[in-house]
Amino acid sequence: MKILQRYMLSEFLKLLAIAGAGFLVLFITVDLFENMDNLIKHDVPFFAAFSFFLYKVPFIIGQVSPIAALVASLLSLGLLSKHGEITAMKAGGVKLLKAVYPLLAAGLAISLAVILMNEYVAPAALKKADSFRNKWFGEHGGTFGREGLWVKTNEGILNVKHVDFANDRLYGITYFIIGKPFSLSGRVQAKSAAWTGEQWVAEGATAWAFTEGAEAAREERAEYVLSGVVEPEELVNMENFQQNLSFADLRAYVKELEKEGYEATKYKIDLWDKLTFPLVNFIMVLVGIPFALKTGRHSGIAAGVGLSIVIAFSYWGVFALTRSLGQAQMVPPVVAAVFPDLLFLAIGALMIGYVKE
Repeated sequence: MKILQRYMLSEFLKLLAIAGAGFLVLFITVDLFENMDNLIKHDVPFFAAFSFFLYKVPFIIGQVSPIAALVASLLSLGLLSKHGEITAMKAGGVKLLKAVYPLLAAGLAISLAVILMNEYVAPAALKKADSFRNKWFGEHGGTFGREGLWVKTNEGILNVKHVDFANDRLYGITYFIIGKPFSLSGRVQAKSAAWTGEQWVAEGATAWAFTEGAEAAREERAEYVLSGVVEPEELVNMENFQQNLSFADLRAYVKELEKEGYEATKYKIDLWDKLTFPLVNFIMVLVGIPFALKTGRHSGIAAGVGLSIVIAFSYWGVFALTRSLGQAQMVPPVVAAVFPDLLFLAIGALMIGYVKE
């Protein structure tokens, strides 16, 4: 790598670190205010509270890295152009596109790093954050894994394959009833359960009662009350549970849903998003380069940040639209997830092709 390319890369990385840290602090500050009442109410120690927000950092980095990469590419090249350094490069016979290759490589490296972090670091950290909420805030909504939702109740442990958050329904139910001392005293299986306004009622349930030294007693019930299970309002807090799952775990969960005959479109889109969204880091750098070079001496920090916001909102608009179309099953899940990336990748490639050397 030539000295000039190393210089441009170092400027990009400096601004990337500054922008990333700024957005990270902003996210944590908002989260702090949202949880302040609970932290004070439950008298959470400082270091415990610090660890709670620390657990969220890997996930937040994955969310803010695209806008940070966009800001860094726009500002690093924009400021170089404003100070006449881009003009000097052109006068010296330097090909601009060749000079910015390290920035594109950095964008691709960030994308790959975020994919790996989302697979191996963020899910485990978010589960620890959930454990913190359960311990200190008294929230026992449950945890999600590749087998679905697991909820601890006063009577036992409930496993649910699929939750219809919109209609307050549970599907694929297995309820393990724990007796004293800690032993399995019963099991209930049902295809679905509905919230009556006061409790969860399983429909068409099969119940087994286990007694030591005797055969299991089986009973078919038209209805079975799942006592002690959290209300729908608490389950809604887990609607984005897929954030806590790695790509491998979410893929296994989707396969299990399809095997059992449940609707999995939303989770298929989420699965593809785990691959496509991190690639936005590279795409934002690709889009940012021609914009920064085009604005030239008229660019500055305010202009760069403003342009970043416009581009980011444009992407999010397309992202939200295609996601809605995918969830409505108007387009396939893979199209809903991939289209925003392909569109902005094409825009970036087209614009960079018109950059004057």
